[in-house]
Amino acid sequence: MRKIWQEEAISNLSSYKNLRDRHKDIIPEIIKFVEVNQPILSEWVLDKWVEDRNLGRVQLWDGSWKVIPMPLNPVGTTATEEDFELSEMVSFVELFNTTVEKVQEVLPKLTESMMQLCPTFYNAIQEDVDTMLLKSCTISKLSPGTKINPHAGDIDSLRLHFPIIEDEGAWLSVRGRKRSWKVGELFAFHDHDKHWAQHNGTHDRIVVIMDYSLSQLEWAKGITIEKWEEEHAI
Repeated sequence: MRKIWQEEAISNLSSYKNLRDRHKDIIPEIIKFVEVNQPILSEWVLDKWVEDRNLGRVQLWDGSWKVIPMPLNPVGTTATEEDFELSEMVSFVELFNTTVEKVQEVLPKLTESMMQLCPTFYNAIQEDVDTMLLKSCTISKLSPGTKINPHAGDIDSLRLHFPIIEDEGAWLSVRGRKRSWKVGELFAFHDHDKHWAQHNGTHDRIVVIMDYSLSQLEWAKGITIEKWEEEHAI
């Protein structure tokens, strides 16, 4: 039977081992980063509506879901129009339904903030960033009463969740397999698998979401996962 949870596939990566072993040192750094960058949490709002290739424009979530980008590639924070497509900016512009100019203004500030406030975290993931295994990183804050509707993401992404603040009333379901976040427990899944989340608890749940490139993992490390046939996004 095909596995849903894929932690074993990346358990030997330096970033995975470092996050697992040093989570008690890293979590206070992430919490401080969130506190300092509250204005961005307030100003940058995820677009609730997304384009589905089969259904048209559909609502992705309802409630209060905030995300802070954690830029991994400094080049992406100063990209010109010529190399825009190769930078992290393109995903942030689309994710937050904002402008290139706004992203160019904000990402350098976030990069500097992460370097200053999260040295243990950045050192923990540095090797896999440099080898292009790890391609994006965001902080996700889900508030009570929020629901993220079923959707399927990037077919080339293996997604890792690194819990910062848990709430037993919040859960994620991947292909019907439900799981709650627990501090100190990392879990991973294929982002293209249909997944959704709901928060029925009492306080904000915060996780760091990290996306690894499946094509790069296969090329550089020989890591592969069994995939389902392509399906509708929502």
